[in-house]
Amino acid sequence: MLSQQKADGDLLKVYGRVITIVVVLTLLAIFGGRYVNTASNIGGRGLEFEHNRFLNVLAMVHSQWLASGRPHKMQLSWHNMVSNSASSKVSNDNAVSQDAASKIDAIDTDLVDTDNWISLSDQGWPTIDTNDVQGCEQLWGHLLATNVQELNIAVDYQSDENICRYHSGNEASLSYQLQTGRVIFLMSDG
Repeated sequence: MLSQQKADGDLLKVYGRVITIVVVLTLLAIFGGRYVNTASNIGGRGLEFEHNRFLNVLAMVHSQWLASGRPHKMQLSWHNMVSNSASSKVSNDNAVSQDAASKIDAIDTDLVDTDNWISLSDQGWPTIDTNDVQGCEQLWGHLLATNVQELNIAVDYQSDENICRYHSGNEASLSYQLQTGRVIFLMSDG
C-alpha cells in the first residue's frame, strides 16, 4: 500500500510538471506572438520619433528665420554648437588622453565641416536646392544631422506637389510640403 501511495504521488508530481510546462509554453507563445506583431512596427516607431524631431527642428528653423530678418538663405547654427562643445570638452580636461581626443575629432566630422546653409521659402520653411530625391536627402541631413540610409528610410520626391516623402519599410511615411512647411505623418495599423 505504501508503494502504491508513493507511485500515485510521483505520478501527480509528473502531471503537475507537465501542466506547468504547458502553461509556460502557452504564455511564451502568446507573448512571442505579440512580439512578432510589434517587431514589424519598430521601423515605424523610429520614423515616428524622427517625425517629432523633424517638427521641432522645423519650428527652430522658422524661429531662427524670423529672428534673422526673413532671409532667403540661412546657416543653421546648431552645427556650430556641436563643434564648439566637442572642442571645449577637450581643452577643459587636462586628463584627456590623445586617443580620446582623436575619438572626439572623429565624431561627425562631416557634421562639423559641412557648409550648413539652407534655402528657405518666402514663408520661411526649408526648401531643397535640387528638385529631386538627392535634394530631399540633403534636406533631411541638414535638418536632422542623420543620413536616411542609416535609418533605412526610403525617399521620394513628388515634383507636381513639391513634396519630399520619407517612408520606412512597414508603410510608415512622413511627407514634408516644401512651400507650406506642412508635415504629415502616416502609420499603417498593420
